[in-house]
Amino acid sequence: MWWKRDGGGERGASLVEFAVIAPLLMVLVFGTVEMGLAFRDRLTVSSAVQAAARIGSVLGTEDAADFATLQAVTAGLNGQLDPSEIVEVYIYRSDESGTFSASNANLYVFDPSDPACPWTPCPNPDPAFFEGYGSPSNWAPPDRSSALPSPDILGVRVVFVHDWVTTIMPFMSTPAVWTDDARVRLEPDVFGTTP
Repeated sequence: MWWKRDGGGERGASLVEFAVIAPLLMVLVFGTVEMGLAFRDRLTVSSAVQAAARIGSVLGTEDAADFATLQAVTAGLNGQLDPSEIVEVYIYRSDESGTFSASNANLYVFDPSDPACPWTPCPNPDPAFFEGYGSPSNWAPPDRSSALPSPDILGVRVVFVHDWVTTIMPFMSTPAVWTDDARVRLEPDVFGTTP
């Protein structure tokens, strides 16, 4: 019967085509998910760093400036990123070009073992917690200047880890370590109250 055909050959061809296309489709889908999660983490940290820099700018030369800046970093993560993913935070003096120098920076490391002050060293100005400004401490809040005509530029740098969900691509076999910076000029002391 000429009108009856066996579709076995066409089904076999479809199966071969699917076997060729399926891995590419999987890479595309999982790659899109991975990049979306990575982009979310970058945006979350970037937003947290910018908010922290603004807080540091407003508090400027006050003893609690670094502590409030660090609190703003963790609060800005909004539960989207675990604070333990933060490797280190630098609060530094920047120049007009945005140059980072460890010689004008305070380095803090996240340490969740003490919920009252999860940073090492603890810059909480309360004498019960205070351990100093950074390690090394090269730019303590009292050393900052908010005096006109040229107040200091405060920078906040966060180094954090992004763990890949899949290892669909070879570069995803190890966690990514990324850095985000924000720089803001200290709020000027227009009334001359800074010593």
